[in-house]
Amino acid sequence: MSINVIGLNHKTASIKIREKLIFNSENIPLALKKIRKIDGVNEALILSTCNRTEIYTENSVDNKKVLDWLNKQDVIKDCLPYTYNYADEKAVSHLFHVASGMDSMVIGEVEILGQVKEAYKLANKSKSINSGLKRLFELAFSVAKNIRTNTDIGSNPISFMFTSITLIKKIFKSIEDKKSLLIGSGEMINLAIKYLQSNKINQITLSTRNREKGEKMAQENSCRFARLQDLSQVMLDNDIIITSTSSSLPIIGKGTIESSIKNKNNRPIVIIDLGVPRDVESEIAELDGVYLYTIDDLGKVIENNYKIRQQAFVQAEKIINYKIIEFKNWLILNKSNTLVKSYREYVDDITDGTIIKAKKMSENGVHIDEILKYVAESLKNKLTHETTSKLKEITPLLDESASKRIKDIFKKDK
Repeated sequence: MSINVIGLNHKTASIKIREKLIFNSENIPLALKKIRKIDGVNEALILSTCNRTEIYTENSVDNKKVLDWLNKQDVIKDCLPYTYNYADEKAVSHLFHVASGMDSMVIGEVEILGQVKEAYKLANKSKSINSGLKRLFELAFSVAKNIRTNTDIGSNPISFMFTSITLIKKIFKSIEDKKSLLIGSGEMINLAIKYLQSNKINQITLSTRNREKGEKMAQENSCRFARLQDLSQVMLDNDIIITSTSSSLPIIGKGTIESSIKNKNNRPIVIIDLGVPRDVESEIAELDGVYLYTIDDLGKVIENNYKIRQQAFVQAEKIINYKIIEFKNWLILNKSNTLVKSYREYVDDITDGTIIKAKKMSENGVHIDEILKYVAESLKNKLTHETTSKLKEITPLLDESASKRIKDIFKKDK
């Protein structure tokens, strides 16, 4: 059994690359089914977020064929320059770091654990994982809980929203009188409303694709509501735009923003695009008076300002290393149990066949001594022939210690 992960994240690929390799909950089941059909792949799980896309497999070969499959998705000509490829202990360590938030753009963030759990649930529902990846991910959840409980990794993380407000305050001398447009209905937009209101920005308009959900969300948060199809008109009246949707295509184009700037007499407009794929055309950044920040831009600010407590990292690494050993021991035990089970099934097949033959001999009146002689000779020949043949094959491959332990198995009791 070999655990593998191939993936890309905010460290290895820009948002321009990452947004092309996003898997959503609708297309993951089919993707998992295709990956399982790859020669050598026994189990598979896909983790896809705004900052990473990773494919975990339990594999009897290396991950080259999975990478070949990824390259054939016709979204990127060659994924290799942007990907990392880990096997066994490195793959296990990587997952533990991911689940605990130690590999995130915002160190210690809690959202990633929920995303890992959702990926696990989807793979389990799709029946693409068995004992190997199930045990691994259960340990990953335990690692994340342990690190969050016993270290300071997650204490006061600098969030995307905190960073967004900081950038907005750098553009405007005063933000209390500014009008904001929020596009989307997910957790990030919910968080944006709270941050804006806590900074005394109360003129907030919410726009969503689902009208019923949007109106309910706006009412609960004392915001105005606008239909997504009226976006071009609504944008004319706002100074701050924060967008986070799951749209596969940009919902804000350069032409719309150009019109908005003219109507605002060239007053500045700040756009925070948290969508992956991006919600805003990148060319908008070229316009005068427009300050466009993507999730990668925010990540750079966070990285430059965040000083993680080294002691917390040391403590977290100890927890991870301990759990890696625990998983390795489980693999060894599981491998041993599988081997013993296979041997027992092999012996059962032989003995069952011999008993059937012995019963027929008894029914045909064969003397009991002859039957016992047949049973003894039959079992001796069948059980020793295959075993001795395999022992001759593997003995030259064993070191002295392993050879001695095998000899001890067959040592006669004194």
